[in-house]
Amino acid sequence: MRNYFSNLIHLLELLFALVFNIKKQRKFLDQTLGDDILNSRKNDDGSLDEHDYRKIKGYYGVAVTAMLGESYCTLRGRKMSADERLSVTCLGACTGLFDDLFDKRNLPLEVIRKFIEIPYEVEGGNNYEKLFLTFVRKALDHSANVPLVKKYAFEVYEAQILSKLQVSSEISRERIWSITQEKGGGSLLFYRSTFHENLSPEEVTMLRKLGAIGQLENDIFDVYKDRQAGVRTLATTTLKIEELRQLYIGLMNEVLALIDHLPYPKKNKDTFKRINALFICRGLVCLDFLEKNERLTNNTFKVEQYQRSQLVCDMGKPYHFLKSIHYYAKTKI
Repeated sequence: MRNYFSNLIHLLELLFALVFNIKKQRKFLDQTLGDDILNSRKNDDGSLDEHDYRKIKGYYGVAVTAMLGESYCTLRGRKMSADERLSVTCLGACTGLFDDLFDKRNLPLEVIRKFIEIPYEVEGGNNYEKLFLTFVRKALDHSANVPLVKKYAFEVYEAQILSKLQVSSEISRERIWSITQEKGGGSLLFYRSTFHENLSPEEVTMLRKLGAIGQLENDIFDVYKDRQAGVRTLATTTLKIEELRQLYIGLMNEVLALIDHLPYPKKNKDTFKRINALFICRGLVCLDFLEKNERLTNNTFKVEQYQRSQLVCDMGKPYHFLKSIHYYAKTKI
């Protein structure tokens, strides 16, 4: 009970900081990438649409820095430098574009590899690719460790290739879980790689696990979208939500334990744990929401038999939001 109220006491501080960081990052993005985006719109050739720009300005370009970037600095008890903020902002801004090079545009793998390996020596074939390269170049120009950024960019590249296997009906759940971990872990290390401090083996292990649970959470919330697209994830292939929940909770506890073993002040680690628990606990609410469907299908989760409204968990509903806060407050920090 003491832990419960302690977490609630810190909740307002976390929420205020989050709102402040998002507002600050939106302003920063407009100041630093606004001209690039404006020029891209002026040179419109139809290769970019409003959805692409929304992912840049309304999601990845903001969330990666305001949430992940700020949490990395919280762990160290310092503020983000101007170079770090610009570099990680660019890495975030190019994330959605990078994903779609594989998923929607089916660009040849060798071309995508060159975009990572020699971004200053290649030219994009259209406005979409040119904007992507602009963000990549800026990220590297302001990075503290270019070789490390490229190393984890290639790890994300390889994970994207592996994820193509998830449309196969022959893929095993063990293989799906392996790909899930590689995608999530590689992404968090990619964003972390541009910061100044060296990555310790302990932090690499923790971030891989944290990235894995983040990817698993995405798959849990995207169960309807992935079902429609024929993508096989742990969420679309499970027969029992409880099994998925046990994996999720076990991974969450493992991440929190790994944070404890990092060489940073306890106060910083506790704040970092609360920040991540606040987001991870949303997944527990979605699991509760999905599990209700089992009652309709002989206590077995049969994803193909449910309607969209039964698979899309709206976290904007007050009940779901309050439930996530309850789970967060119960987390042992």
